[in-house]
Amino acid sequence: MGEIIKIHCNMCQAEWECWTGCGLQHGRKENIIAAFCPEEQAQVIKWLSNLPLPLYDFRYQTASCGICHKPVSVPVLRNVESDEIFVGVCPVCGNQPQMPLPESITDMACPACGSMSLEAAEAGHWD
Repeated sequence: MGEIIKIHCNMCQAEWECWTGCGLQHGRKENIIAAFCPEEQAQVIKWLSNLPLPLYDFRYQTASCGICHKPVSVPVLRNVESDEIFVGVCPVCGNQPQMPLPESITDMACPACGSMSLEAAEAGHWD
């Protein structure tokens, strides 16, 4: 079950909501592929087919978009054996999020004001 988080900047008071984790439907490869935008789906299919045994982890993760200046939920597919990752584009503007992806919200600068004062609180769950 995924988590809905409310992100708040203590400096500029901006707020966003992001969905993280994964749901039951992501147990099927077809649904993981569908989580990526149409332009990325062929790459994801190729990436998955190159794995001898498909040992992977899928989840939505919060990222910062440098173009639209929002924290966004992006699909992230990780090869468990090699730790190689495939990160989806920003769902708002279609550009790559800033890399590397933050380990937690506190590692991310506020996309609105640039301060390192973001906090996250659980707002619910999704599946």
